[in-house]
Amino acid sequence: MDGESSRDGVGARHPGKEHLAVVALTLLLGGSVVARLGQYTAEQAGPAIVLSLLLAALAAGLVLCCLQAVRVQRPDADGLHGLLVASWGSGPAGLLGAALLLELVATAAGVGQSVALHLQAVLASRGISADTWLPGPLLAAAGVLLLGMFAVLPPRRAALLVCALLTMKIGIGMLLLALAARHVHYAHWIPWLPEATAPYHFGLGGVFAASMSLLGVFASVGLALGFPGLRTRRVSQQPRVLAAMVLLAMLLLILLAALQAGLVAFPALASTRPLSVALQSHPELLWLLPLLPFAGAAGLAALLLVLVLLAAHLAAAMWPVAGEEARGPGRTLVTVVVVLVSAVLALWVPMGWLPVLPGPVTLLVTAALCLGALRTRHRAEVSRCSRWMATMPVLAPVAAALCLVSAVQLLRAWPG
Repeated sequence: MDGESSRDGVGARHPGKEHLAVVALTLLLGGSVVARLGQYTAEQAGPAIVLSLLLAALAAGLVLCCLQAVRVQRPDADGLHGLLVASWGSGPAGLLGAALLLELVATAAGVGQSVALHLQAVLASRGISADTWLPGPLLAAAGVLLLGMFAVLPPRRAALLVCALLTMKIGIGMLLLALAARHVHYAHWIPWLPEATAPYHFGLGGVFAASMSLLGVFASVGLALGFPGLRTRRVSQQPRVLAAMVLLAMLLLILLAALQAGLVAFPALASTRPLSVALQSHPELLWLLPLLPFAGAAGLAALLLVLVLLAAHLAAAMWPVAGEEARGPGRTLVTVVVVLVSAVLALWVPMGWLPVLPGPVTLLVTAALCLGALRTRHRAEVSRCSRWMATMPVLAPVAAALCLVSAVQLLRAWPG
């Protein structure tokens, strides 16, 4: 993993495109994505959640094509904020950047709360009740402080830590697939598409509604373009790496969704935790249950670290003074401020009110970048990417519209 960065001369402090892939996978799988799949399975798509995943991945591919067009046209732009400034000017870019920064900080706090809940679930599976001597908000704030401080490491080392955490999550998922696949019965996949019982409740309407919500998860991978320290010489390859990560994550989530639908009959999936319900129906798989919250905690810890890195880099890019000092004490100061604000939110905001995945503002910024391809396409040089540039008048508005619809879906689902 480190070899390519060394050969490219990136140095010991800067990540390469392989680290970008880790960050992209973290944004896709690091949070409660599997739990969200369970929610959409129970409430909207049923066993046809696999179809929703396919539609969401196709829509995310369209969005990434537009991001690639903007990135190729503006190779000298500094991350997300630089692309926004180049596409819309400093005023709109400042508003969108400030809103995105607030969402990233709030999401980091929400992730800290979710980590606390997962750790309490792991302890509860061992008969230890941690809530009596360590309340959830206090544990969440301590977790944000502990994990967030790793963000002061050089970006490359922080990415390696994220890689280690994400390996634990994916490893447990692959173990689950390998051990539970023999218990899948094809008859449980019938009916594949349950009849609609209410508006957007199962049926084709439910499949499309779930796909638009899942698009918000897949499209958040575009945030990886703002990961600090990435080189700009190969910016044309970055969206390709992101697209590959979307494909890999889609395949893994489809396998998990098909697994939970094949272990038990469909009525048993009418739960917000269908994977746990499916495992409980097979006594020989019960020992895997404590591993599920442990995998979730590892993925969430990786996500928290990535969100803090992105928020600190965005803040440094928005304020020139902080940006000039970001290579030294200034960068550390910005990171510490982001971590402290997130810890305060995790301590004082009620559990469950904060998001645990990038949400509406991220999609709004992504939509703005997609439309930015229309504003700058006349500047593109004739190259092998010119055929993509020619399709932007059609693709960019469609991608932006999909992002906005997904943002509305996420706002409606926000419990706060």
